[in-house]
This record gives sequence, C-alpha cells and structure tokens, in this order.
Amino acid sequence: MEQPASGWFLHWASTTRSEEHTWGFFREHVLQHFEVSNYQSVLREKLQRPKQTADTETYNGEYSALIFRVEGMSVLDQVLCYANGLKPRKRSYVKLENPETLSEAMDLTVKYEVTHVVDEVRDRQHRQDKRKPSVKQAPTREKSFKGKPFRGKGYFKPRPDSKRAEDRTCFHCKKPGHIKASCFLW
Repeated sequence: MEQPASGWFLHWASTTRSEEHTWGFFREHVLQHFEVSNYQSVLREKLQRPKQTADTETYNGEYSALIFRVEGMSVLDQVLCYANGLKPRKRSYVKLENPETLSEAMDLTVKYEVTHVVDEVRDRQHRQDKRKPSVKQAPTREKSFKGKPFRGKGYFKPRPDSKRAEDRTCFHCKKPGHIKASCFLW
C-alpha cells in the first residue's frame, strides 16, 4: 500500500472495534474514504462503453470485471448493457432470444459464436475473393472509343485489312469503293 493508504488503514484498525473488522464494514469505510462520490455512476457509464472488438470470451471477461463491481443494477439493465456492446449480428441474436439473466445472455453469445464462426469466415473469404481478381480470370479487353481497338500509350491500332476503303459501300450512292464523305455525287 502507498503511504496515505497504509496510514489510513493503521488509523482505521486502531479506531474501530474488533467485531467491526469484517470485509463488508472495511470495504464500506474504504470506499467512503478513497472512492469518488459518484463511483457507481462512473461504473455504470463504463458499462455503456465496452464494445466487442475481439472474441466473445474476451468481451465476457471485460464485462464481468465491470458488472460485479456495480451495485443495485437491475438484471434487465445488465443484459441490455451487455447486449448493446456486442457485434451487430450477435446483438440481434441475443436480443431476439430475450434472455432473462446475464448468464443466459453470455451463454447465447458463446453459442452463436460457436455455431456461426464458420459462416463468418466463409463470408469474409467471399468478400476478399471479390476484391482480388484471380489469376485465371484475365480482364476482358473491350473496344475503346468509336470501335477502334486501343493499343496503349495513346495510339490506336490500324483497322484490319478487311475494312479498307475498297470494301466499303457509300451510304449516299450505294456504290462500293468509297464512303459518303468522299462521294462525288454528294
């Protein structure tokens, strides 16, 4: 113990009767002397903060460490605070099951994690597969502006020989060998 705490303890032990040396009595006096006046409200506020970021076992441990220090909180409030800190899918599952006690809510969360962990891993893998195109799937080359195949670096490939001017038909005079733009009748 630090100096102020050990000094207070020696003073407390010498000024209280020996029959009052119980854990409950000692705890009450310690909290009165060292604790902030709004300790319970601070603990209740801390219960609103925890969010599940890791596995269920870790979250249950963190929540249990806080909830056992809070006094006078209804069972319904304990369950709601617990469920509100869970990940969204687990939260929905636990709330739909409507547990009556905190231990039931924790059991439901563990049950959900065990039964749905395979689905979550599969979903995560599916999302990652969508983001990364596989090596087998080569990107399809689509035609660029005006149907000319793009060669890269700003150059277009020349048209294939089958579409040369001598094979074209004029839209205006319907004669082969030229196009409307160079038609002498136009």
